[in-house]
Amino acid sequence: MKNTISITMLGTGSPRPDLERSGPSQVLHIGDTPILIDCGEGTTTQLLKAGIKPENVTCLFMTHLHSDHFFGYGQFLLGGWGNGRRELTVIGPKGIKNFHETLLNMYDDDISYRTSLGRPGNGVLDVNIIELDKPGVVPDVIPAKVTAEEMVHNVRTFGYRFEIEDKVVVISGDTAPTQNIVKLAQNADILVQDACLAKTGIYRETKDPELQKIWDNLQKEHCSPQQAGEIAQKAGVKKLVMTHFLPNVIPEEVWQEANAVFDGESVVAEDLMKIFVR
Repeated sequence: MKNTISITMLGTGSPRPDLERSGPSQVLHIGDTPILIDCGEGTTTQLLKAGIKPENVTCLFMTHLHSDHFFGYGQFLLGGWGNGRRELTVIGPKGIKNFHETLLNMYDDDISYRTSLGRPGNGVLDVNIIELDKPGVVPDVIPAKVTAEEMVHNVRTFGYRFEIEDKVVVISGDTAPTQNIVKLAQNADILVQDACLAKTGIYRETKDPELQKIWDNLQKEHCSPQQAGEIAQKAGVKKLVMTHFLPNVIPEEVWQEANAVFDGESVVAEDLMKIFVR
């Protein structure tokens, strides 16, 4: 019997605080196994809203170590442990171990207090950290073949290809257009793609030179909806799911921009949206 495969878009936002969109994060469901990819602000609350117990999530993939993708890690780590999680594997670019250990040092008194109450330390003090220093097949820790490919961003960033039976799900992480994401997403059933460069009220036709400079520099690090659509078209993707939006994007505009260049199905992600792989 084949596993049911789906994605829950926990957070579809950006570094800018937004009431409508939490920090970047999504869950890949393989049957009853939830795999977390990125852990932005509000991830644990979003898991609860989606009906996913944080303590049941025992594997986290990080695309990169920018703050907006990792703000929620402390609550996920300690909150899930407090709820009974007794094992956790975290996979991501080199540097993730130092981040994790720094967090443990910050909360040393808190963790010591909770273990003194009788709570076992496993699940927080023995987290399995796997650092990736180059692209390739990721160690076998979930019921899927996982391949990492380096993206174009201003810190080391990996996109991930998850091959589950005869289905393929790809998460781009943050990236400017690159042949690497086209290669990684070849014939994917779903591509979850950075489309951060959708026009917003902040940047639309701005005359502020500071904002214009930021917008110009963002072109080197992210994709527009049109570029996301072009990537999906070149890769032969069935369904494109666009995410990582600044506040106040206009979803219809985002969809139209991608749909103009992509023959498959385009989706503008919203928080807590669940998408099934057919």
